Amino acid sequence: MKRRVAAKLPPQAAERTLLEYLSCRFAYHTSEEWQDIIQSGKIALDGAFCTVTQAPLRAGMLLEYFPGELAEPSVNRAYRIVFEDEYLLVIDKPGNLPVHPAGPYFNHTLWALLAENGYEKIHFVNRLDRETSGLLIAARSGKIAGILSKTLADMEKCYHAVVHGDFPQQLHASGFLVPDAASTIKKKLKFVTDAENTPGAMAVETSFELLAGNRNFSLLAAKLHTGRMHQIRATLQGLGYPVAGDKLYGLDEQLYRRFALGTLSGDDRKKLILERQALHCCKLSFIHPVSGEIISFSSPTPPEMTALI
Repeated sequence: MKRRVAAKLPPQAAERTLLEYLSCRFAYHTSEEWQDIIQSGKIALDGAFCTVTQAPLRAGMLLEYFPGELAEPSVNRAYRIVFEDEYLLVIDKPGNLPVHPAGPYFNHTLWALLAENGYEKIHFVNRLDRETSGLLIAARSGKIAGILSKTLADMEKCYHAVVHGDFPQQLHASGFLVPDAASTIKKKLKFVTDAENTPGAMAVETSFELLAGNRNFSLLAAKLHTGRMHQIRATLQGLGYPVAGDKLYGLDEQLYRRFALGTLSGDDRKKLILERQALHCCKLSFIHPVSGEIISFSSPTPPEMTALI
């Protein structure tokens, strides 16, 4: 499969040349670099490759960029299909494997690995972070994906997490996720119990149960009653029990920045404990979109997580 970046040109692209638009809009290459890219045949307009740097543009044109093969970070390729029929797949994903292409990842993704094995037209229904392991659903048609997506809120999902600290036997966390104004990382969220007059506040509810523990770590079962991005990780940090290995919601958010820059030190890695965040989707139950039956699946907690307890 070829790496491809595509977009419809906005109104402000009208009457500009191809080279001018690319140089101004995508400054990660210089004008000279974009000129070489165009002339090497890596740019297409409305489905036809264009090597003319001064080609005029129109609003609504389809611009495609084929950057070719790029070096990608290594990943864990050991995914497992735990259920398959003509309508959907249930997949057990390892940690350190992105689901979708993004950033430096393209061929090193679950999407690409499945395509290599004959599953070329799939639609992921629920998503897991690159570092989170466990169960997720892939529909084999857009129609089935649409049906399943409407039932996401009713799916039963349980996660296992290893956190720092001595967690109580049971804890029900009900509150809100709000932008973390104290963080230097824009996407980071914060769990609070009161979000009156806070723009963008999202109600969240999670039940936690202690499964095992020692003086340093606790293994928890987390049941989601709402489904928000980063819900478990942000909630646990807000409760004072950050997930082990979590670079963003862990002991020090600057680990996230250093990881992104590739500058994690040996001491940083010792602080993280694990190479990835200790979060695993262990149980998944939902109504089959065609048969109407309730189907349930489970996945054992990875050994790198249980080894901490």
